[in-house]
Amino acid sequence: MVPIAPPILIQAIGRGLYQFAAAIVLFYLPIVFVNYVHLTATQVGLAIGVGAIAGFVGNFLGGVLADAPWGGRRITILLAAGLSIAATVLLAWIPTLPALVLANVLFGVGTGLYWTAADTAVMDATTAANRQSAFAVMGLFDNLGLGLGTLAGGALLKTLHPEYRIFGVSAVGFGVMLGLFAIGMVETRPERSAVDPFDGLTGWKTAFNDRQLITYLLVNTLFITYLALVNGNLPLYLINDQQIPEITTSNLFTFGYVGLGALLQVPMIRLIAGLSYLTALMLSIVVWGVGFVLVALWQPIDGSLIPALGAFAIFAIATVIYKPTSAAWIAELAPANLRGIYTAIAYQCWAIGYFIGPILGGWALDQPADVTDRFWLGVGLSTGVGLLVLQGLRQRSVGTMDSPIVPELE
Repeated sequence: MVPIAPPILIQAIGRGLYQFAAAIVLFYLPIVFVNYVHLTATQVGLAIGVGAIAGFVGNFLGGVLADAPWGGRRITILLAAGLSIAATVLLAWIPTLPALVLANVLFGVGTGLYWTAADTAVMDATTAANRQSAFAVMGLFDNLGLGLGTLAGGALLKTLHPEYRIFGVSAVGFGVMLGLFAIGMVETRPERSAVDPFDGLTGWKTAFNDRQLITYLLVNTLFITYLALVNGNLPLYLINDQQIPEITTSNLFTFGYVGLGALLQVPMIRLIAGLSYLTALMLSIVVWGVGFVLVALWQPIDGSLIPALGAFAIFAIATVIYKPTSAAWIAELAPANLRGIYTAIAYQCWAIGYFIGPILGGWALDQPADVTDRFWLGVGLSTGVGLLVLQGLRQRSVGTMDSPIVPELE
């Protein structure tokens, strides 16, 4: 079993709190602002996309701030929590398109700061032997937070009026997270020697000259686009196109995707222990493809929810393989003194994916049903491109980059 050292425990609890608060935003923002505030799916998708662009800024700042001697992992996470609180307060009290755009910008910057610093802190507190398992524990708390947030949001959507007040609960969640890290987190950034001063520009040059990292960014962007579609556009598709009630869709997402993901996270790491990082990622992208093709071929039978539950289960398997494997592989690539910058570059894929996914998905959901179905099919077929890139990267990788995963799990 992964030793739950204090730095890991703090990060795990914080991860759960962050995902609880973020789940309400990510899952219910499209539903609330389309179905209750009555903006179009395209408008909401564009607002979310603008927030994703802001994530570029957050990742860039997070990489520099997390590695810099005048910054650090802790300060970066505290700043991320503050921006997230401001964003959710806007969503909860000013339900207009300009405020929605501004809230997504603040949330995007905060997201970039948080994930860059949080993942880097986990890398600092682990070794190559237990890092994969530690990220699996993070994945477990990810799913617990997401599940609780989705359930809470679904219940609150039926009880709070106006409905956009549910985002005030997110603000409270981010506030608790801020308190946890302010009191319980200690700085984990490695100390630099006098002969190894911090030079952000050189660090970025080193990372951008790493061909393995840059090549991986191409396929990592696909992974994040798939996550964005499943977390945001797929629930809206089930509600508006497949006429599945909101609470039922919320339960399907919570138990079939998030809950199952929590149950499978550690067992899945055991199952893929004999695979290399890149082989495991290839397996994940194939599973993503199967899930999107299933959505495209959806043919409701007497109101059966089995196809929806099956799709969410497939996406859960793809996600629990992808997340800890990708994070651990980036850690193997990164020099210890550049973990923040390497992680920041890898997380630029989140900004790109959450820009592409909501905009394309929002556009597709505003089209006739046959266009929407072809969209999901196209997404499924796009996994073939990612598979080819990963195969090429695996063939060029040597040493630890293509060694089997050896998690410390009992």
